[in-house]
Amino acid sequence: MPERNKLRTHPEEVRNERIFITSLARGLSLLETLADSDTPLTLTQLSRATDMSKATLTRFCHTLAELGYIEKTAAKRYQLTPKILGLGYGVICGYDLCQVAKPYLRDLSRTLGETVNMAVLEDTEILYVARYKTEQILATELHIGAKLPVYCTSMGKVILAHLPEDEYRSILRRVGWVPLTHNTHSSAEALLTELAIVRQQGFAVNDEELSVGLRSAAAPIFRQGRPIAAANVAVPTIRYTREALVSKLVPPLINTAKQISLLLEQQVGVQKV
Repeated sequence: MPERNKLRTHPEEVRNERIFITSLARGLSLLETLADSDTPLTLTQLSRATDMSKATLTRFCHTLAELGYIEKTAAKRYQLTPKILGLGYGVICGYDLCQVAKPYLRDLSRTLGETVNMAVLEDTEILYVARYKTEQILATELHIGAKLPVYCTSMGKVILAHLPEDEYRSILRRVGWVPLTHNTHSSAEALLTELAIVRQQGFAVNDEELSVGLRSAAAPIFRQGRPIAAANVAVPTIRYTREALVSKLVPPLINTAKQISLLLEQQVGVQKV
């Protein structure tokens, strides 16, 4: 394990400073150690890497597991959960993702004359980070920063479908399966079947699963092969059948998502130079 974790666990040069919180530093050291590892770690391995006792680590692991940032496997090893990614999404959205995506999303909304949104994953929900609305479809108004369940939204489903299997299964284990409409999935098993189809076709459809009278389609936005966001087009069911949504709106939506993904990849290339 990297020695930097041990150094951060016991920072002798700042331990006597009254404003330095040693317990917080130790908790962050634990998270860094798990992030650096390619596999889940036992308490013994964590103790060796962080120079903390097993008793101390047990308390830290229990606390972080209760908060949803780490989980204990059946083999009694610890690993990070996808929730930890939420800590970095604000940075991503504040910089290149939103800056790159917004002009394309705005143009797509203008071209189609429909509402276009972008969201990122935050634990078991999606977080809206961009929105170009043409009309009110939902009874409750959505805004930047609004959150919706991952299992009954097109953007949530398309992000889940393109995550590694262990990650999306971990998310689905924590979902509260509330039936919002007659079409809402009621279990992970039902949704998993759809996710396989979404992964193959490259887009997801929400057919009145979130709200009666609403249909939407979503496409994933990638960076370095990972789905960091999704874009969608939301329409009223009175104007678009499912077939019309897929045939007329999905192709330009996918094209827009691919353009955004390509620009994000180019930025990564520039940063590496």
